[in-house]
Amino acid sequence: MTHRSRAHILGIVAAITILLLIAASSQAQSDVLPTEATKARLQPIVKGILAAWDKADVVCLGEDHGSKNDSDLRITLVEHPDFIRKVKVIMVESANVEHQDLLDRFILEGEDMPREKLRTVWSDASGAEVWESPIYEAFLRAVRKVNLAIPRSQRVRLLAGDNPKQSNRGRFIREAVSREILDKGLKGLAIYGAGHCECRGGGFPGELDDKYPGRIWAAFNFYDVDAGRSVFSLGDAPLLIPITGTDKAKLPIGKMFFLGRYNDPATLGDIANAIVYYGNIKDVKVHPKRQ
Repeated sequence: MTHRSRAHILGIVAAITILLLIAASSQAQSDVLPTEATKARLQPIVKGILAAWDKADVVCLGEDHGSKNDSDLRITLVEHPDFIRKVKVIMVESANVEHQDLLDRFILEGEDMPREKLRTVWSDASGAEVWESPIYEAFLRAVRKVNLAIPRSQRVRLLAGDNPKQSNRGRFIREAVSREILDKGLKGLAIYGAGHCECRGGGFPGELDDKYPGRIWAAFNFYDVDAGRSVFSLGDAPLLIPITGTDKAKLPIGKMFFLGRYNDPATLGDIANAIVYYGNIKDVKVHPKRQ
């Protein structure tokens, strides 16, 4: 075999390997995306969240890290045609601010990036082992896909919402949301662990309410779904349960939002503006794939 023939064969093998890696990556992504049936089922929740931006400027959509239900909801939300008409900024806990330039190239400019290059944005963020779950990459790619379907001037910007060098994470989040969204008069979606979205002290909606009254709206799932289902006599259908401005706001959180503190005096109104209920459907944790 000549040197030229050997090089030609090696080139073919390399090209096939790249194609197989791309195919494997696409398959991995499809495994964590919501089905069309799931998207249809989530529409009552999505429409309720979209309506929140008619009055509020920032929606804090809390998540249980690794939750497939939460992942399905946020992807379904950004894919709704009304989302891009209302929202201009998304801030995520799963990305390090040092890599904002890479996020802009991927999300705003549409630069194509394999997982190994894209993962730079979360690999050195706080809790990087959590963000290795493929659901977080799937969300970034869902936002990019939505952006590529519209003119550059109308695209939503996705901002990194974590700074590992900042010792006070709560303060960093409050300052970032204020500076990048509220003070600019924009409409934004913030995606953080549910504890960061609580309407009482500790969550940024609670910490910022005095300065920006009524401009932040928070929603997330029960911490104990069985307890919430029992208290509200919930059935099979997904719901977005309004809390603010209703009698439900006065109810004690009990076991519905139990965080290990006995005799917690908080009410539902202290926790969230609305509660996400996914219906009688089992949630699963999507763990990072073994390398």
